[in-house]
Amino acid sequence: MTTQDDMSTMIARIAERYDVPLAVLLAIMASIVRGGARPNLSTLERQLTRKARDVLGLRARLARPAEDDGVAEPRMKAARALEAGQFGEIERALAQLELRFFGGMTDLSAMPKDRRIAAGETRADRAATAMLELTPTACREAAQRYAEAAAIVGVADLARSRDLALRQGDALARIGEDFDDRTGFEAAIAHYRSLLSRLDNFEDTIAWAAVRERLGRVQARLGALSGDVALLEQAMSCYATALEDLRQEMAPALWRSLKVRFARIAVTLGETREDDALLEDAVSALATALAVWKREEDEARWLEAEELIARARAALGRRMSDLALLERAFNGFNRVAKATDRARDPLHWAALQDQMGGVLGAMGERYSEPVVLEEAIAAFGAALEERRRESSPRLWATSSANQGLVSMKLAARRKDPALAQRAFMQIAAAVEAMREAGHSADVAALQKTLVMAGNLAETMRKT
Repeated sequence: MTTQDDMSTMIARIAERYDVPLAVLLAIMASIVRGGARPNLSTLERQLTRKARDVLGLRARLARPAEDDGVAEPRMKAARALEAGQFGEIERALAQLELRFFGGMTDLSAMPKDRRIAAGETRADRAATAMLELTPTACREAAQRYAEAAAIVGVADLARSRDLALRQGDALARIGEDFDDRTGFEAAIAHYRSLLSRLDNFEDTIAWAAVRERLGRVQARLGALSGDVALLEQAMSCYATALEDLRQEMAPALWRSLKVRFARIAVTLGETREDDALLEDAVSALATALAVWKREEDEARWLEAEELIARARAALGRRMSDLALLERAFNGFNRVAKATDRARDPLHWAALQDQMGGVLGAMGERYSEPVVLEEAIAAFGAALEERRRESSPRLWATSSANQGLVSMKLAARRKDPALAQRAFMQIAAAVEAMREAGHSADVAALQKTLVMAGNLAETMRKT
């Protein structure tokens, strides 16, 4: 399959998944071409997926009911232009509507409250329109328009004005997310800190916690981009501080988000550092959230929390040789895997199979019967059906090495030298594939797996 075929397939998949017309995605692609960027396929898929969600958000906003034909008609015109991928026409229709709301007035304080809010909301729609183009300039333009929208709404609806100010930071952060540009993250961090300086955590607890959630999110993303672990720790502290004053009943969705985001970093650092305390903190935070969280309220985030708590339990179970924790981890991964559409999200489905294989492999060491190790090998095999070497060499090498190590353990259990030899060669091939892909840090980790396999093979030869 050619690269062009891969790209066409990817675009069609996103269009179907999010019910976004191909014309819209092609218009977004045109903005990339004009900007001169040449992202790789996986980066492009991530960017277009975000843009598809942006389209859905703008579509919903343009579909808001309006009794006044003078308002309904421009919105319908903008909505039709959106479905056709005509971003310039959306902007023109919304700009005309905004002029209607202002009616020639320049003094915001003299404007009727409802018209002031409507004008601000329309300026926000224009910001969302700017965000449809995939360029840093478009993100900066959107941020400026969200700032203007927040100022227009102002005291007419303080909560909405604050939300638009948050969106200003989101637009800046997207420069970092979409283009790996730390200046976007840094601008967003400065913006959120400025917002915090004007809020009181006792009088404005929900608004204060919402800004801290955004601040922590951007710190975490900048930390991931720069490799600065201190930023991840700052983000985790940011979430924890917000949770000190915010109670679940005050803002359930925000409270859950803070719990999940805190736990995500705690799990990541806990796994890396082999820190049981961090892993236990993650389990505690997630268990508290899941205990009062109905799956149907936000199934996607609920599944995310379920997967995270399974990861934490799996890591703890391996370190503590706790079979009960491993079983709970496997059941959690399995629930998420059953709810994951393999056709729509094949790599996430494969990641879950890989994680289940790892848990089964750890469990198999504690059972005398070989069936659990065999199930682990099968789980890794399922992951490798989607993690193919030609398209995802790093993921293929990881799952292949994992399968090879469990196969080596099964060979030792069965005293099967032929299986041991195949397993050793499988791990060696995974190391070479990882080296060819240029992932030196991962090569070092896989070489440790190769050494473990070699030790098992040597033990077999001696016995």
